[in-house]
Parts: sequence; structure tokens; C-alpha cells
Amino acid sequence: REYRQGLRNETQLKVERLQLKKTIISYLKYSAAGLIASAADNITYFLVNRAGVGDVPALAAARIVSLIVNFILLRFAVFQQGRRRDSFPRYILLVIFSTTIVYFLLKWLKSLIPVNPTLIKMGIEFAMNFFNYAVARFIVFDDKKEQEQSREA
Repeated sequence: REYRQGLRNETQLKVERLQLKKTIISYLKYSAAGLIASAADNITYFLVNRAGVGDVPALAAARIVSLIVNFILLRFAVFQQGRRRDSFPRYILLVIFSTTIVYFLLKWLKSLIPVNPTLIKMGIEFAMNFFNYAVARFIVFDDKKEQEQSREA
């Protein structure tokens, strides 16, 4: 009995390690996709903001560019096995929520810190990355419920 329990514990530990490894790899892929999208986002923000149109249009243009780049990378390279049919609308909602948070934090921090707004925005985006990963993984691209419904039908 103790031997079986030991085997179960060892097996469970191996499963947990494998899950952790998969999560780390997934996060690294997510981060790589994010870096690519972030470069597109920040270049767009810098160029549009430099044109003197203000933060809202600059953020909007940056989000549109990075949204397209990031969604394509996440859908086809990061969360390949978790593709919900409704992932794009869910992703859009995440982007809107995240953009709203970034905008208000940017506005607030610009009034406190005399630094280039692009640098402030980059710091905020870095912090938001962890929240966005969890939401993307478990809500936007997770298709477990959808798979269960199709099996029941």
C-alpha cells in the first residue's frame, strides 16, 4: 500500500513538473509574441505621438497595429491547442480593458514623473503583461468548455 502511494506521489510530481514546463514554454512563447507586438505598438505610438496628435489617437493607432500582430501570433504560434471559435471577440475585449488601464495609468504617471511618455507606457505594458497572459490563456484561447459541449452533442 505504501509502495503504491509512493508511486502515485512520484507520478503526480512528474505530471506537475511537466505541466510547469509546458506553462513556462507557453509563457516564453507568449512573451516573444508580446515583444514583437510591443515593438510594433511602441514604434507606432512614437511615430503618431511625434506627429502631435496626442495620447488617445497615438494609443489607438498603436493598439490596432499591435492587436493584429499579437492576435495572429497568439492564435497560431502560442495557444495552438486552445483555439476557441470566439477567441477574436474575447481578445478584443481584453485589449479594450488593457488599453483603458494603460491610458489611465499613463495619464496619471505623466503628471507625476517628468519622463518621456513612451518610457512610462513601456513600464506599464511590462506590468500588464502578466495579467494579460493569464486572461489570454484561461479565458480568451481556452477551449475546454467548447470541447466538452461538442463531445456532449
